[in-house]
Amino acid sequence: MLKTLGFAIICLLLFGRCAQQVSPTGGKKDSIPPNLIQSIPLNKTLNFKENRVELFFDEYVVVDNITQKLVITPEADNPYSYRLNGTSIVLNFKKQFQDSTTYTLNFGDAIKDFAERNPAKNLKLVFSTGSSLDSGRVYGMVKDVQTNKPLFDALVGLYNPTDTLNPAKQKPFYFSRTDSSGVFSIENVQTRNYTMIAIDDKNRNMLFNAKDERIGFLSKPISAGVDSVSYNILMALSDNTPLKVQRTLPKVNNYTVVFSKPIEKVKVTFMNKDSLPYMIENGEQIKFFNVQPHSDTTLVKLSVTDSLETSTEFDQKIAFQAPRGKERQKDQFTISSRPENNRPLANSFSYRLIFNKPVQTIEDSKIELITDSLTHETLKNFKSTWNETHNELTIEGKSFAKDTIKWEIPKGSVISVEGDTLARTLIKHPVLNEEDFGILRGKVIGADTSKLYKHFIIELMDDQYKVIDRQYSSPYNFIHIPQGKYFLRLILDLNDNKRWDTGQVNKGIQPEPIIYLPEKTLIKSNFELNDINITLPKAP
Repeated sequence: MLKTLGFAIICLLLFGRCAQQVSPTGGKKDSIPPNLIQSIPLNKTLNFKENRVELFFDEYVVVDNITQKLVITPEADNPYSYRLNGTSIVLNFKKQFQDSTTYTLNFGDAIKDFAERNPAKNLKLVFSTGSSLDSGRVYGMVKDVQTNKPLFDALVGLYNPTDTLNPAKQKPFYFSRTDSSGVFSIENVQTRNYTMIAIDDKNRNMLFNAKDERIGFLSKPISAGVDSVSYNILMALSDNTPLKVQRTLPKVNNYTVVFSKPIEKVKVTFMNKDSLPYMIENGEQIKFFNVQPHSDTTLVKLSVTDSLETSTEFDQKIAFQAPRGKERQKDQFTISSRPENNRPLANSFSYRLIFNKPVQTIEDSKIELITDSLTHETLKNFKSTWNETHNELTIEGKSFAKDTIKWEIPKGSVISVEGDTLARTLIKHPVLNEEDFGILRGKVIGADTSKLYKHFIIELMDDQYKVIDRQYSSPYNFIHIPQGKYFLRLILDLNDNKRWDTGQVNKGIQPEPIIYLPEKTLIKSNFELNDINITLPKAP
């Protein structure tokens, strides 16, 4: 009996030591965020002269990156430390706050409950160091100008209106962030004039990064009052940073100049007797080709136009690498098409052949368009035009095919500037069946009488806002539309450059206005939708 009892005690001790203590399982997950039950000072306290702030909650809390997430407006140059005491948090500021000023401490999601990390919602503390609270308020909505959709978590800031204002270097005096409906509200601000700017602020540093952040602004200063009006801000990408040569890529066969942002066009002036073929590649670089004979170093002047139609000039030295082997290895000569291979093509078509090198010669009498394997017609019989750098050929034509259209490009019929040729190439397209597609027609009301909005662009977009087709006159007529839902918008092309311009905040230039039909348009197969009209706005 004693042996049995002793063995049981030993087992209990062993298993007791080895057992792992865990929290009880089961039950509902805690989804309730911590609630603020008291604060020092109380919300909307007047004549606050201390440099210590304390918050008390109804449960244990933790702090998550508070130095980044706590935002104090107006911005206070007043460093602080914090201490977590279970259910309370203490902020100790280095110095007292500026006199006669209303401050707002917005904690974002910096404070969370201990168990499930649920963030406290709308946690904000307002107090004044003077005898009254600032009562100014500014509110409104932020949308993307190209999609007309509300933007979530955009930073809307109020800045002191000055001629030297630069949101890339200056933080706003007051600010707020938009909710999921694109709505913002900035409260307890001084009742005076401000410049209002909205930015994406992806890295949450409260500064504008022109490379990858959208921006929107109001052209005139606004007045923040007690009964402020609602403001609408439209945001768009607008990279107004100076165009620079980012790097160069010298090789034996070519020399590439890479720019800091996309470019639209380039004019190359050779400074000596040399002349080299070149082309724009990937929309951000210029590639020069090593075609003999030429000097060891070729000097060129580049006049480059970026997406904001700003031209910049560069003096550039083109120096190819010296060949190391017996024979230079060339990049393969390739071709692509628009529409792409195997995409449907209408009998009346505008077609592009795109080469990865400038073309030196093309024998258009050998390149054939074959329709239904019966009719052969040479490229020579079609109207075609080259782009300036001779690497894109646009073809206008018509066929009478019922099933397929096929381009046959024999080997040797296209020679690049490097002297190499394409392999035998076949590019095939099924013929569009008219019954599988819909038609959308309409007009721009006021186009004949408007003196201000003489030029416009009508764009048809799919439900992902990808542009399917565009036209530049009224009435418009979109054909060969696959069945589905589409958006229709009108761009007011104020400078008649056949493109939408994003605007420039540093010059006070707003993006070109865009008018949307409010709802998606359903296009059905073998169906015509007529009289879908867009009305021009009245001149301001």
